[in-house]
Amino acid sequence: MHKILFMIDHRSVAMMRCTNRSLQTHINDPYFKSEYSSRVGSGLVHISASGSSYLSYNPNGDSRSLKTKDTLKESHILGSCSGLLLVFIDDRLCVVNPVTKKFRYFNQSWFMRFTGVFSHTGVVNRGNKKHIGLVVDRTTKSFKIVHMVDVGTDYESRYKFEINGENSWRRPKTTLTCLSSVPLKTPVYLERSLHWLRNDGSIVSFNLETEHARLIPTSFPRGLSLKTLFTLGNNGLTLISATEEYIYVYSLENILRDPKWVFVKKIQNIMMDKKKLSYWNLEAYNGKCLLLREYRAKEEEPLFCDQVVHVYDLSTNKWVVMGSIPGWCSVNHEFFQFTPSTSYVVGLDEILPWAGGRISSLSTIMALIDGSSSEKVEKQLGKDQPDTVFFSEQSAKKKRRVV
Repeated sequence: MHKILFMIDHRSVAMMRCTNRSLQTHINDPYFKSEYSSRVGSGLVHISASGSSYLSYNPNGDSRSLKTKDTLKESHILGSCSGLLLVFIDDRLCVVNPVTKKFRYFNQSWFMRFTGVFSHTGVVNRGNKKHIGLVVDRTTKSFKIVHMVDVGTDYESRYKFEINGENSWRRPKTTLTCLSSVPLKTPVYLERSLHWLRNDGSIVSFNLETEHARLIPTSFPRGLSLKTLFTLGNNGLTLISATEEYIYVYSLENILRDPKWVFVKKIQNIMMDKKKLSYWNLEAYNGKCLLLREYRAKEEEPLFCDQVVHVYDLSTNKWVVMGSIPGWCSVNHEFFQFTPSTSYVVGLDEILPWAGGRISSLSTIMALIDGSSSEKVEKQLGKDQPDTVFFSEQSAKKKRRVV
């Protein structure tokens, strides 16, 4: 049975899971989930760092099969974990599984509004959004959104945390005080903890189980370049630094006792004609492959640029040109690794508590990754919408009577 299911795409697997208990048992089997995910591979979801109505997706990381859709409303991708996306649309957060069509909307927390993570016009503060993380606990099959906020001074950071695990925001008692610094990258989830790399080299770690925070006093490797990537590799937390000649991979060891970045591998940079190159950057790494994007001027039209995606396969130690991405994609584009999942996650549903453009935007994001039409997904999501609108109108009338 497993061999047959391995040959089926993730959307079909999600549909087959609902047909009978025997198939559901096979699909929910831990071995099948792990093996199927490794065969499907990670795709890439990317969007402008400042937000955009245009969202792009490369299934299995293949830039030659790029898909792009207009979500109608300006959207922001804030994180990805275990087949879920954390999205910001029209002044609300949303956690969504594009494959199972399950999702949940959230209001902003008090601290988010106080610190101005999202403005009233929907613009996201690029610095503050690095404080937000999405995690999925595979043991409890539940998800959480974590917001770290610095309420300290210019000389001292004082971190507090907010957690939303389904319905409301709450603040654990833990507070972490240390020398002032700011997060460089979005957090990385490892062993039930979120990790924020700061610009002084230290790492803030927040344990989701104990809800305690601690500072990991690490220092950057000597000679670290400005082009860095903080991510999860085969051996745990990974730091990648790149120059025009070489790319260096480091792994964090002895994280509990004497944490140090240990050199793992040196890779020859693929950069070709540096004279025509206007920009390049490291975009993603998963322990098996490294993705690099270059931005170079066209020979026939110097004012316009081509963006080429290169992938380094660590198993063969070879670079491969995977193709290009649209020229309209800005230099400040953000890439998120995304592995489709049919797994059930507690707290997600299919209920939209209002009408309007959000349903169209959400259905477009689902259809982009799922491969189906936006209209079909929107029809599925909106089948209960009339009743929802009726109850929303009744609620509004009651509020007006009270006033």
